Amino acid sequence: MRRNDFERELYVANGSFTIACGVIVVHDGPIAVPPPDLGIHLGHLLDCTVGADVSFIVGGETFPAHRSVLAARSPVFKAELFGSMADATTATTPITVQDMEPAAFKAMLRFMYTDALPADDELEMMQHLLAAADRYALDRLKLLCAAKLWVSVSVDTVASILVSAEAYSVPELKRKCIDFFCRRKNFKKVAFTEAYSTLKFT
Repeated sequence: MRRNDFERELYVANGSFTIACGVIVVHDGPIAVPPPDLGIHLGHLLDCTVGADVSFIVGGETFPAHRSVLAARSPVFKAELFGSMADATTATTPITVQDMEPAAFKAMLRFMYTDALPADDELEMMQHLLAAADRYALDRLKLLCAAKLWVSVSVDTVASILVSAEAYSVPELKRKCIDFFCRRKNFKKVAFTEAYSTLKFT
């Protein structure tokens, strides 16, 4: 714009003009920190079995693992692998685990390394995993399984879930099942289920 144009538009007064503007000050953002990935790396360690120094046979399947990881996560494994009940041959001889489904043991191991539940959260799997968690004193896993079972309580499942809650000492889940039972409309339906018939004779 020419000077004459400034003067004509009254932008110039006494030989000077003022410019008003807004200034935005841009600061550098904080350093981006990735989310925790310890579980991912430990999961890879479990999968590749590098450094595995103990193995378990469950239902005919063999599962390699790392004694230190198991001992850090479970007081039962700590006693079994390093305590007075530890067998000197466990480093070379697989440990046979009785009365447990291979899928449940595998899911339990995965949780111990990654702190994550399996993608398969069906009722039967959660019940088997609850049993495994109780057996190896994995309190967090036990409560996570109980929470999954909690939202699964229905006419068809309540009797079976009540048995699990009683067997593995989950009082909150047991109360949930009993409260469900005590509703008149529910009890009439539950009483005719196969699971309830089994419950009466256990």
